[in-house]
Parts: sequence; structure tokens; C-alpha cells
Amino acid sequence: MKQIMVVGGSGVLGQLICHELLRIFDHTIHLVVSDYKTNRGQKTAQSFGKNATFRFLDVNHPDSIEQAIHHIDLVIVALKQPKPTIQKQCIKNKVFCIDVTTFKDFVDMTKELDQEARENNVGLIVMSGFFPGLSGLLVKKAIANFNEVSEVNVGLLQNTNAKVGLSGTLDMLKIINQEVHMLNGEKIPGFSKTRHMTFSHPLDQRKVRLIDHAEKNYLAEILPIEKINFWTAWNKNSFNSLIALLKRLHVIDRILQWNNQKFLSTFIKHNPKQTEEAAISIEVKGVLENKECSKTIALTAFSDYHTTAIFTSALAKIATEKEITGVVFPVEITDLEEILSQMDCPKITLNEF
Repeated sequence: MKQIMVVGGSGVLGQLICHELLRIFDHTIHLVVSDYKTNRGQKTAQSFGKNATFRFLDVNHPDSIEQAIHHIDLVIVALKQPKPTIQKQCIKNKVFCIDVTTFKDFVDMTKELDQEARENNVGLIVMSGFFPGLSGLLVKKAIANFNEVSEVNVGLLQNTNAKVGLSGTLDMLKIINQEVHMLNGEKIPGFSKTRHMTFSHPLDQRKVRLIDHAEKNYLAEILPIEKINFWTAWNKNSFNSLIALLKRLHVIDRILQWNNQKFLSTFIKHNPKQTEEAAISIEVKGVLENKECSKTIALTAFSDYHTTAIFTSALAKIATEKEITGVVFPVEITDLEEILSQMDCPKITLNEF
């Protein structure tokens, strides 16, 4: 029986990953919940039944990590690290690792471990999740039959009721606050340029705003794509207008500087009785069967965070069935059909038009 550890298993995302691991592996694994708070971690592990146990792990101490991952087959990191300390210990102890972190600085530090990981025959997957992660596989699917690709636009429609928590909201604010680097060398403020994209069905046109997302450059290099843009918006126009205003007034700068979760809590509230549907749209322009055309693939999910958990757990299943070494992105080891089959979730729908 394989032993799979979830680092940060007591958090909102961590608990969802634990739940989905047991479902996708059909309870044929032993789940290990790690936490730096013993009582909380033990309580979380107990909630998942006899196939789950707790191990103490403090990400700030390499010795604690090394002790915790002893005899573990696969580690899923569901929390932020300033540096890839867990990945280094996984390489040293020959343990496969999947990470959900979305930020470029961390991913680049992890990529620097690629040669060492290959020499030790260890796989490290980065950027696992709904967006990025599943978004990359949608791009791969959308461009597959094109003879030439002139432009790809990737849109994320977020939900103001998403159960991402205040830290997740701060992460997105950090992304939209970054300048966007254009192909011509120009830099423009993030979340300022707008266009419309189609989500779920052809009549569902939403105004989205340009952002500089880390997955953009990685996909451009891997697939490869010369011109790719990332866009986002929330499902409520009033909220988009508010965020745009706060950005222009440099209020978001102050929120990020002070890590002001109290201020955000007045705007960000999750209501479990309401939906938290999110969507990704991929629009491709290019030459298909010797004709200039455009194609759109749109995926709708019942929850951003929960879909990240399902995707990551399905990726773990795929990883246990393949020989993967080095630092890789999901788009390099699987495709949309395979991952959706493993995810096996009727609440996730796909449309092409």
C-alpha cells in the first residue's frame, strides 16, 4: 500500500486533497497528514478514518522534514514555502513530490533542482492546480490540431464566493498588481487592459482584464507558443470595478504591503449556501486545415479550490503509474483526456466552439 503525505493537510486545500486522494485511489493508499500543530493534525487525520495517520512536520526545519517523509512514496505540498526545502529533502530521500504553488520565484528555484532530481531519479511536479495546471492542459488540447498558432488567450473567470480564503485572495491580488510584459517590450499596468471572452456557451461573453501570470512564459516555452496572453475577472462586474479602482488608487499596494486581511474580510466572504462556480476559457487563433480560424475551449468547474484538489490527486495517481524524473509541469506528463478521466467528476464540464 502506497503512503502519500499531504503537507499542510489540515488547511482548507489540504483537507480537500486528502478527501480526493482517498476517493481517486479508492482507499487503496495510506494517507499521512502532516502539520506543525500536533493536536490539529491528529484531529484531521482521525477525520479520514483508519487509513490515515498523522506525522509532525515543520517546513522551517529540514531535519523535521526528513524524519516526516521517511518511508513515504509521494508528498503533496499544499502550503507555501519561501524556498523549496521540502523538494530538496524529497530528492535526498528519493520521494516523489507535487507542489501547488503558483508563483514564478518559487517555481524557478525548484527548476534549479532539475539536474539533481534527475541524477537521483526523483520527479518533482510544479504548478499543480486548477489555474495554473489544468489551464495548461486546456491550452495543449486547444492548439493540438492547428498547423500554425498566431495567438492564444487564456481567461479565468473567478467567483466572489470562492472558498479560497483571504490568503488565496491576497495571492490573486499580488498577480493582478504586477505589470504585464508585452511582446514588443512595452510594460502596462496589470488588470487595466480589457477584452471579452466566451465562457461556458457562445452567448456567455464576459469582460476580462489582462494579467501577467507565471504560467504564461512556461507554456510559451514548453508547447511552444509565440504569443500567449492571460486574462481574468470575477463573476460580478461591481467587484471587478472595485478592484480596478483600488488598484488605480494604489490601495492594493498597501493591502499587499501590510498583508491586510482584516480590510479584505469586509469584501471577501464565503457563503456555503451559494455556488462558487469558476471557469477557464482558451481561445486560439491560427491556421487549421489551411484556413485562418479561431477555436474556443471552455471548462466550467463547481469550485476553483476543490478542482485544484481533484486535479492534484488525479495527478498523483498518474505519477504513480509513470516513470517521471526531474522538475516537470503537468502539461509535460499528461493530457486533458487522461487527467479528466482520472478526476472522474461530473461537476466539471467541457465545451468546444
